[in-house]
Amino acid sequence: MRRRPATPLLLSATLVTVAATLALGSTPGAAAQSSGARLSSTPAGAGTDPDEALAAARTALGLGDGAQSRGPGQPVGEGNEATMALRDLRVALPQLGAEQRREGEALLARPTDGGDDPVGQGYDSRSKKLCSGNVCVHYVTKGADRPDSQKWVRTTLQVMNKVWDFETGTLGYRKPVSDRSLPQGKNGGNGKFDVYLKELSGQRLYGYCAPEYLVKGNKRLANGYCVLDDDFARAEYGRKPLDTLRVTAAHEFFHAIQFNYDYREDRWLLESTATWVEERFADDVNDNRQYLPVGQVRVPDEPLDIFSTTFGRHYGNWAWWEFLTQKYGGGIVRSVWKQAGQFKGAGRDYSTRALTKVLAAKGGFSRNYARFAAVNNNPAAFYPEGASWPSAARIANLKLSKDATKKSQATTVDHMSAQNVDVTPAAELKDKAWTLRLTLDGPAAATRPMAAVLVQNKKGAWDERLLEFNRKGRARLSVPFSARRVDAVTVSLVNTSTSFDCWEDQAYSCAGIADHDAAPFQVTAKAFKDK
Repeated sequence: MRRRPATPLLLSATLVTVAATLALGSTPGAAAQSSGARLSSTPAGAGTDPDEALAAARTALGLGDGAQSRGPGQPVGEGNEATMALRDLRVALPQLGAEQRREGEALLARPTDGGDDPVGQGYDSRSKKLCSGNVCVHYVTKGADRPDSQKWVRTTLQVMNKVWDFETGTLGYRKPVSDRSLPQGKNGGNGKFDVYLKELSGQRLYGYCAPEYLVKGNKRLANGYCVLDDDFARAEYGRKPLDTLRVTAAHEFFHAIQFNYDYREDRWLLESTATWVEERFADDVNDNRQYLPVGQVRVPDEPLDIFSTTFGRHYGNWAWWEFLTQKYGGGIVRSVWKQAGQFKGAGRDYSTRALTKVLAAKGGFSRNYARFAAVNNNPAAFYPEGASWPSAARIANLKLSKDATKKSQATTVDHMSAQNVDVTPAAELKDKAWTLRLTLDGPAAATRPMAAVLVQNKKGAWDERLLEFNRKGRARLSVPFSARRVDAVTVSLVNTSTSFDCWEDQAYSCAGIADHDAAPFQVTAKAFKDK
């Protein structure tokens, strides 16, 4: 689900029994399981305690205690997290008590449940639909959820079909699981992909996509449907309505695609790649730039695989996939998803393990990630649109002079993250013989420490070096340091560890606890004249 930085599965008792026998999805002979089907013992991630999942879904939809609603005339601003909250609720649903389960099913209900929806998420009048290609758009002609015009309904349908063609055709991803074999009252009337238009700005939402029925014989695949705002008015969302529709449609539909890889995949992978796909489909909109200041481009010391509802760092980390795309092409992201997929012929790995396996043939995760940390110190030199991006924060600037030729900076670095230190020459170090010797101390080899050193000259050009630490946790390098030629030397201290104790209900990969957080590093910088 998209938001500013800083329903689906409802079945009556009768339908639950019937749905268990219905064919669903792109897998021949696959069938929808009842919402009571026993789920995999593998946790979906942090916050999947059943009661917590229910409460989080209420809040994400702008309902109940703690919900953020939009006042009259106010922009949407920072929004709620609906797609992941509904995904977690779908996982937790079988574990809820009878009364709570009924509420959970109501939160997961499609808007066409109407008056039968006890939490007020349904349409309050009879809906219509407009279908073409692979998509149906559902809407109402009166009430708060009514679009401004029939033209907007047609526009939404056109955009959704373009998104379908681009993501499943041009990019080559699996199609979403079809709901064709479900009763017409529960599948939108046919097997096309269903999108519902609804007034969402009051709930501080752009849109969301919810997993619904599980594929028989595979508890990790699910169909889904999406809900989008009914007009994306500029006064509410801050952009041209068509631009907001394009990026939101691309993002949310990608979640429906992901549900046919593994709907229970780690949240950071789900959201960061969905934000990355916005850049592929609607590159001219650049809405995802708003997340870069909270991701690793600007905040390198927060782990790449964190899911943070407070800051939305997972959205900002779409830049990691952009980095890989620039190096290896967009197919690298699809390869990671296939390695993470939970279907026949897929790798069946969790997010970071899938990533490291794919990168093993491309120099390995450690070297690629260290390079990512390095280029984020000067995005304009690497990314096509990097001149408009923020650059990575530094924790210190060690300024060396004739009176202070040696300084040190110690820090700690968590897994899959980095810290940056600048070393700059005082103006008096102008002789071309001045040299900088860097001595880097880090943790044991098991933590996979790396470093990147970037030397920026007075003309703005950068020279980049990647360093590996020896068994004793040390690395050394000497570089030119004349103030006439060198503007700054930036040292990126990088913890590339991808080791976890999994299924501990945490916000990282495999819901795990990272084995090598708070790894100690130190930079010692010494300026001297090379004879």
